[in-house]
Amino acid sequence: MDFRASVKAILDFEKPHEICQFEWGYWPETIARWHREGLPRDKEPWEVVGITYYHRAPVQTRLFPAFDQAVLSEHDRTMIIRDNDGIVKEVSRDHSALPRHIEHPVRNMQDFRKLTERLDPDSPGRFPGKWREAASGLATRNNILVMGGTEISFFGWHRDLMGVENLLMAYYDQPELVHAISEHHVNFLKRLYSKLMEEVEFDFIFMWEDMSYKNGPLISPRLVREFMLPYYRELIGFFRRRRDYKVLLDSDGDVRQLIPLFLEAGVDGLLPFECAAGMDIREIRKEFPELIIAGGIDKREIARGREHIDRELESKLPFMFQQGGYLPSLDHHVPPDVSFQDFRYYLERTRELYRDCR
Repeated sequence: MDFRASVKAILDFEKPHEICQFEWGYWPETIARWHREGLPRDKEPWEVVGITYYHRAPVQTRLFPAFDQAVLSEHDRTMIIRDNDGIVKEVSRDHSALPRHIEHPVRNMQDFRKLTERLDPDSPGRFPGKWREAASGLATRNNILVMGGTEISFFGWHRDLMGVENLLMAYYDQPELVHAISEHHVNFLKRLYSKLMEEVEFDFIFMWEDMSYKNGPLISPRLVREFMLPYYRELIGFFRRRRDYKVLLDSDGDVRQLIPLFLEAGVDGLLPFECAAGMDIREIRKEFPELIIAGGIDKREIARGREHIDRELESKLPFMFQQGGYLPSLDHHVPPDVSFQDFRYYLERTRELYRDCR
């Protein structure tokens, strides 16, 4: 199928002949399990099951040069490492659970000014040596190419630089630092992506925040309006003056309080609508009929077998497909308690329900 044409139609609230399907990610333990259950080791899961994946241009869009990754100490079940973003954290030796963060590279204005040496959009090496050739190859793709990832962000980016606790305190104790990071970052992104947009046409813009948990956002709507919306407007306006891209924003948790603010700033859609945080895509669609919605299928139900898969999909998908503007996917990365066979069944039942609604 033509994945690009399908996703464009969905983002425009049209109904393509075939529904574009892709998941936002797969945990490493999920892939390991699927290899034991028949997934060929030389194939990606989306290639085998006939869906697509969202890809990015081969450009260094974060700190560059990155910090050298290093093991600082080792213990029986964990290691203390410094990662490529300069974050010191404790990680498990056994699985990919979320790490325990210990130290971040920015504590004050002096730290940030020093870090800007790694945030020059014109640094040699950010683009691959054969960039024109790579960009030309992207033009003939049949997969989803998104502009941006964790770098197009005005909360998550700051959190990675400072750590969540330090950032939350800085809104009150060092507001000038938060604004300085944002002002630098919006200019960094504009200069970097202006080069990409000269050579590449993307399918949509992907923003990342992860700024909520199950009880709501980590900062108040007032702080979002003061510290984030001006930079959203500037950046989204910059992108749209070049091409009328749709903008999708990723945040886990309960983001209901923030949806009106995101829409006001120019965001078109959200994902992944985490069910464990009470995000019901049917209710969100009723309240925000213009919002593009991606996700919202409870991954826990998909792991419980075909009866639960049928119940979950039948309760949500017919309504969402009829309303339009909906990209079906799980409400986060595919977890390892989902078998490969049940994953395939979920995808096929989604296609069947879409065909029934056309």
